[in-house]
Amino acid sequence: MKKIELWADSFHEGDWACGHLSKFHQDAGFKATKEYLKGFIPVYRFEFLEISLEITVYGAYNSWSPIPEEIKKLIEWGKPDFLAYDPETKEILFAVEETAAIPTGNQALQRCERQYGASRAKIPYWYLLAEYGTHKDGGIRRDSIWPTIMAIKLSLFNKTPSVIVHYADKENPEGYDFGNGVNSLFTALYKMLNNFVLNEPVLNEIQPILKDHYSDMFRFLISQHENIIKHLPGQEEFNNSELLDILVNTSINKLGFDKDKFRDKYPKFLYWPSTLDWYKDGGDKVSSSSLIKHDNFASQLEQSIDLGYSYVISSNAGSKPQKKQSVVEWLDKQKKSFDKAAKSKKLDVSFNIQIKDFPLSDKGNLHLTTAKNIIYFFDSFKQLKKLINTVMPRTSNLIDEYDENKKALVYLSNSIKPGRIFGDPFTGQISAYATSFGKLDSPSRIMIAYFPHQSFSQFIDSPERLVTNKGFVLMRELIDFVILAGGIIVKFNKDGRAEAF
Repeated sequence: MKKIELWADSFHEGDWACGHLSKFHQDAGFKATKEYLKGFIPVYRFEFLEISLEITVYGAYNSWSPIPEEIKKLIEWGKPDFLAYDPETKEILFAVEETAAIPTGNQALQRCERQYGASRAKIPYWYLLAEYGTHKDGGIRRDSIWPTIMAIKLSLFNKTPSVIVHYADKENPEGYDFGNGVNSLFTALYKMLNNFVLNEPVLNEIQPILKDHYSDMFRFLISQHENIIKHLPGQEEFNNSELLDILVNTSINKLGFDKDKFRDKYPKFLYWPSTLDWYKDGGDKVSSSSLIKHDNFASQLEQSIDLGYSYVISSNAGSKPQKKQSVVEWLDKQKKSFDKAAKSKKLDVSFNIQIKDFPLSDKGNLHLTTAKNIIYFFDSFKQLKKLINTVMPRTSNLIDEYDENKKALVYLSNSIKPGRIFGDPFTGQISAYATSFGKLDSPSRIMIAYFPHQSFSQFIDSPERLVTNKGFVLMRELIDFVILAGGIIVKFNKDGRAEAF
């Protein structure tokens, strides 16, 4: 008998998954049974021709002790709804996330760190989500393109399947029974279980199924991207069967993949170009916009658009004003933490953000938003470096080690609440944007995160905890350096620790 442990965020999730697998097994002409261990632990038995497979469901990860080390490491990135674990080899066979939440705005990206974490660990990952959903205002919304683009790039560069499967349609938003998503997902998972029973690699001969998955991801991008951005680099390649085969075979490591050769052959495929090429290829020419709350660096970022040094792909960020008392408390905590750390590090800097700097909203709350854009694509780090040194003279010579000829990207977050930058939605945004916009490309983009209202002390306090915090790890891996309040630069050394300058 072969055995698998199916660990899940809840018994309901695990039972739901095994129920679908049972149906596939019975449709194939085999017997599937279910019983309960100790009266509450679902145990499924799948009879094959000469062997049986037993799947035990472990619901609610943290209810069990000890948690296998491989699972413990994965769920540090967030808990997948379920995963399959081989207790004999101590290997996670696959992980799956499914959600009924409408994947728009911050919601669209809040699980992307799980996608990144699974791919990073070389664990095949499926994300089942609604292509259409009903918003709280009653309108119909459609999925964001960024998780799908991220999945394609992760599949290529980590040589592990990272797949988005959609369910529902416009007439039946959020309906699991509509669209091909659920059936598509369990077709893949059942094939992997068959391979496991036969002692074959779980991804053996799965290419036809993955080809259907990635074809549908291309279909989605073709039909949806114009609702988010006018032009998507390399969109003309989405009907290229040769590229699709490369994606499929690379994702299961059946093809020697070379980043440079791939870029030579498909120079525009999901590769964000220079400003001139962006406009020439059909990208929207978005002009600079006024700031909601003034910030010197954000103002320069906006001016760089008009100067032709950078471009943005959309300009629709809004402001979510916060209660004044909350902002007062957050500022006080940030300043106390900043001053203590600056004294400890002997840095001649100050946290000079004041409550009066934040404009009032119509309802008497405070606007935190500086620029209305959160992503800026720079043609070269040289241009960005000049801008940084102009606004923050103390940074001169602190960022000289970075290649001036490389393209660069600035991610701007206006968060002010202490600790928030290491959690949702910012961890998801950083993983999605850095991956989608060029950190893994050849040549890679230099990635900079700017937090105008946050203290650098959060990066150097409690280093033992931070090194395993998913937000910290994401920035360490995907961000080249961070700029924080007071013009402090944070970089990560070879030991993974953060250093402030």
